[in-house]
Amino acid sequence: MIDPISLTLIFFAGAVAGAAVASFWEEIKAWAVPAIGYIIDTIDWAVEVTSDAYVYVLKQGTRIYKRSEVFVRNVITGGTRAEYRQEEISQYDMPDEARAELDHKQKKLAAQYSISKS
Repeated sequence: MIDPISLTLIFFAGAVAGAAVASFWEEIKAWAVPAIGYIIDTIDWAVEVTSDAYVYVLKQGTRIYKRSEVFVRNVITGGTRAEYRQEEISQYDMPDEARAELDHKQKKLAAQYSISKS
C-alpha cells in the first residue's frame, strides 16, 4: 500500500499536470490535429493488397533457382509492382517430376534454337 505522503505528492503532481494541460489545451489541439492527420495520411498511402504467390523453378545454365513472386498493388495510388525472392537449390533437392520437366523443356528449347549442350 502507498504511504500518505507519496499519495499526496502523486495527487498534487496530477493536479499540476492537469492544470498545465488545461492552460495549454488550445495550443496542444492546434499542434495535435495536423500531426494526427499527417500520420493517418501516411498510413493510408501504405495500404496494399497482394496477389497469390507464384512459385516456379528456373534453370540458368547449370544452376537451378526456386523463385516466389507476388504482385502488390497500392490501394490509394493503384500502382502495381512485382516482389520476388529467389534462392538457389540443388538438383538433388528437386522432385524427379520437376527435374524431368526442366530437362524436357531444355532439350526442346535447345532443339528449337539449335543450341548444343556444353
